[in-house]
Amino acid sequence: MTTFTWTVRYEALMAARRRSVWMTVLPLALLTLLLSASSPTVTAHSDAAARTGTAAVLVNTFCALGIGIALADRFRQVLDRRGMPELLSATPGAPLARTTGALVGPLLTTLGPVAVLYLLYAATVAALSGSLAPLGSGVVALLLAVLPATALAAALGGLLGVLMPVAVARGVLAVVWLWACHFPPSFSPVPTATGTLLSPLGGYPLVAWAHAPAVWASRESTGALRPDADGTTALLNLAFVVTAALTCHVLGHLVTRIRRHGAS
Repeated sequence: MTTFTWTVRYEALMAARRRSVWMTVLPLALLTLLLSASSPTVTAHSDAAARTGTAAVLVNTFCALGIGIALADRFRQVLDRRGMPELLSATPGAPLARTTGALVGPLLTTLGPVAVLYLLYAATVAALSGSLAPLGSGVVALLLAVLPATALAAALGGLLGVLMPVAVARGVLAVVWLWACHFPPSFSPVPTATGTLLSPLGGYPLVAWAHAPAVWASRESTGALRPDADGTTALLNLAFVVTAALTCHVLGHLVTRIRRHGAS
């Protein structure tokens, strides 16, 4: 646990010191805030809680992807860096704890400002509407849709970053993320995860628990993987996103270990 804690602290600090992280995440967070306050997709809803839930769709579209792009070099840095990472590697802690800390630390650093801006937006909507429902919707969306989606984007980006050049990995991640979140069957020439229980957009939890409009779940399509949104289908979608994030993280950890042993 000590190794994990110190790894989280160290990696969070290193991420906070990297200009490239903030140049990627902060502009996308501000763009999301601007769209949430001005886009008819969000503002057209008379239900204030629905506006907060819909805004979370924008967070998962732009900010989660931006964080994944910014952290695509995390596992590769475990391979390349010297100094403190080698000192942490010499501790008796489990290798998985160190690798997990290398993901959790930067994830906390990059998601923190996004979460603050989103909750400020939700609180503002709540204050203007005279109801706490938008703020409650925002908290639920952040915990059950934004956090899992961001963890998957970061884990997938890290896995791709250790399998191929980081610049290529970032491009591949962007294509895969948009394909899985915003390429509905009517616009996609190939099968797509958009609107299914496999989509990382978090549409099902947002519709079932955060008052988002129903269109963000199945995306007006039908099929076995595109059921109506309810508590059960939301849990299934959440379980898949969390499982996919853990799988990508474990695979990235294994590839990192294999390459470290090969280099030594």
